[in-house]
Amino acid sequence: MALPCEHNGGMPVTGDQIRATLRTLPFRPFRLNLADQRTFDVLHPDFALLFPNRRHVMVFSHENPESWQLIDVGLIVSLEPIDDQPSASQAA
Repeated sequence: MALPCEHNGGMPVTGDQIRATLRTLPFRPFRLNLADQRTFDVLHPDFALLFPNRRHVMVFSHENPESWQLIDVGLIVSLEPIDDQPSASQAA
């Protein structure tokens, strides 16, 4: 089963697609791929917060929940399903 924007045909990811991915039941861990090649893994829906304006998403670190990154949705080029292991390039 594909994520809501796994095959986005080169179109930008939208806040609505992120919201749909976070609400998918059962939840499937996914990776945010940014235009600058950084990645952020969301292993549980509690580790990501989409702002009400849908222009920003806050992703919390799995190793240190007090650490987080604020990401402009416009910089997210794709979402992809992952296994349960955090990516090596995820910022702390």
